[in-house]
Amino acid sequence: MKSYLAGFLAQPQVQAHIYHQNIMKVAIIIQADYNLDSLSSILEDIRKQKLYQTKIHIYIVGNTLDAVSQAYLQKFDFAPITFLQPEQKLANDDGLYYGLQFVSKLKYDYIWLLDGDVCLDPLALSTLITTLQDHREVGLVCSQVYERKEPKTIQELGNLINSNYLQSSTNRPKSNNILGEELLHNKPYIQVEYCAAKSLLLPYQVMQHLGIYKDFALNLKTTDLCVRVQKAGWIIAVNPSSIIWQNSPDLELWSKINDNNECNFYYWRKYRPELF
Repeated sequence: MKSYLAGFLAQPQVQAHIYHQNIMKVAIIIQADYNLDSLSSILEDIRKQKLYQTKIHIYIVGNTLDAVSQAYLQKFDFAPITFLQPEQKLANDDGLYYGLQFVSKLKYDYIWLLDGDVCLDPLALSTLITTLQDHREVGLVCSQVYERKEPKTIQELGNLINSNYLQSSTNRPKSNNILGEELLHNKPYIQVEYCAAKSLLLPYQVMQHLGIYKDFALNLKTTDLCVRVQKAGWIIAVNPSSIIWQNSPDLELWSKINDNNECNFYYWRKYRPELF
């Protein structure tokens, strides 16, 4: 009986079935607000990701990609690429929201939201996946943004909400020369309350639980997404071992978290206090 079972399991079609049962499916949504060189760069970085039993499908969202650009990007044939072009012009990070709407009708294990102007470490995605697999209490995990010219310098780290007031961004110094391992101090992740829309991963089941609202993430970066995930009982986490870099030198001079999300939280506290 054992030899029969071993022979059955060794059959190629059975092995293929077992493999496909265990393989993870990740939808990657890229906000295409930047030039063709930036998109080519991030696609090349995605190609270099070190993944195990993981199948990816890339969705590029934007109004500016013409047929020539799409044909050029199709040369990255390591994974399926779908171009999503809404009829109406998108504003700011509405592309991520539009992409979420699209993939919510499909079936994936994880959804990776990426800004189009970042560079990725080869372990950026696998580190985020491991965090969610090992810690079910986490509903959304973000990468750590480091500076390109100073690889050990952290540019942005997710912040906590101060119940009384939010400090001015000018009072927040950069965290110089802190490596991911040193920052974690044997912790699996750092708990925060919001982070920038640069590189974040959420389980498909979390998105299904939250649903896609008409006002969901509408021109408010990831602030609304983070608030809703926490309101549903999950933790927002940053894993500094998932490393990305800003690919736009001009944007290294300011913090997207501090300058944008502070205003967003003031707005939500005033008009949607039930979310806190």
